[in-house]
Amino acid sequence: MDDSRNDSVRVGDCSSVVQDGRNHQEGIPQVVVALDTGKCKASIDAHTVHLFDSHRKTEPVPSFRNKSRYVLGIIEEFDNNHLPYVAACEDLGVRYKTVDISGPDWIQVVRDCGCDAFLVWPSFKVSVWKRMFDERLKVMVEEMHEIIYPTYNEVWLNESKLRMSYWLEANRIPHSRTWVFYSREGALEFARKVDLPLIAKCDAGSRSAGVEILRSRSAVVRYVEQRFGKGMVWRGADVRDREWGSVLFQEFLPDAAEWRMIRIGKSYFGHQKLTDGTFHSGSGKVGWYNPPRELLDFVRELTDNAGYTAMNVDIFETLDGRYAVNEIQSHFAAYIESQMYIDGRPGRYLYDYSDREWRFEEGVFCRNSCCNLRVEALLDLLDRTASQSPSRVEHLLLPAG
Repeated sequence: MDDSRNDSVRVGDCSSVVQDGRNHQEGIPQVVVALDTGKCKASIDAHTVHLFDSHRKTEPVPSFRNKSRYVLGIIEEFDNNHLPYVAACEDLGVRYKTVDISGPDWIQVVRDCGCDAFLVWPSFKVSVWKRMFDERLKVMVEEMHEIIYPTYNEVWLNESKLRMSYWLEANRIPHSRTWVFYSREGALEFARKVDLPLIAKCDAGSRSAGVEILRSRSAVVRYVEQRFGKGMVWRGADVRDREWGSVLFQEFLPDAAEWRMIRIGKSYFGHQKLTDGTFHSGSGKVGWYNPPRELLDFVRELTDNAGYTAMNVDIFETLDGRYAVNEIQSHFAAYIESQMYIDGRPGRYLYDYSDREWRFEEGVFCRNSCCNLRVEALLDLLDRTASQSPSRVEHLLLPAG
């Protein structure tokens, strides 16, 4: 990581490029937004470089404001995904420090930084980076009793389809049926009898990278041989980072709709991920449907039971009305500042535990890739745990009521 950075680095907002249109599915009108996420991400990257260059040429500017009694540590990320946290703290007037845990003295760095809790967005594009965050965040939480947000259990699931499948199965959560093999022979035997078509996924990868639809038995066999042979690299990964020695298959659900449901703190959002040919993920098309109550309840119960308050849950809705979780992530791309529109109005859902009702609140709540909400959720957590032992953080993350 760049030693020349300072705490005052800030990333600017990204103005999304959209096109309005209409599509009809079974006669129901929907608003389709085509997001040019490539241009949006490029503008963030270009602005980040400009910020780093400008701050190298100027004296550091104090980044602390006196609007919060807490100091939040922002763990630096190799691809600069921590910068939205910086922007969020600036927006909210929250004191912060950026903290680099990639060095050999990282434990002392954490001990000496004087932070009350830490915001994390772990790297996943390179397996070495992901392993470093898995290892060091675990030590921070379990041995040093530091508070991180999202929690370690949430972060551990992020961008690992293998871990997601184990967690969903162990917790009896309805999900797309998944088969994982660490034996070439077992995978080949499965390939000879499984119903087709079949979904094959790499462990890592986002926006449909590393996902294939296998429509013939020979294609399944070739895929198995490659996974247990030279391995494969998912689109966008480091060419040296080959996945091999295991294979993950998932059932193919034809014509299923896919919902992106989001919970951060007490805020809930939902919209449909529309297809652009083959896949929902990465299509850049959004259906601004009002998520049904049963879907909101499904996500609330899932996250409440797990003690998670920072989670994106992608859920298939089958033609016969069943819900099946596709993936769960603690972090996700959010290039626009509202992740839900109801009748053209941006907003969020809040759940009232006293009367068990959902309430829609109009407004724009997803600034800085939803990091404003994450900062607010962590501050709320700190308030609720101020008189408690840090070891009780996981329990106290559950919403009151």
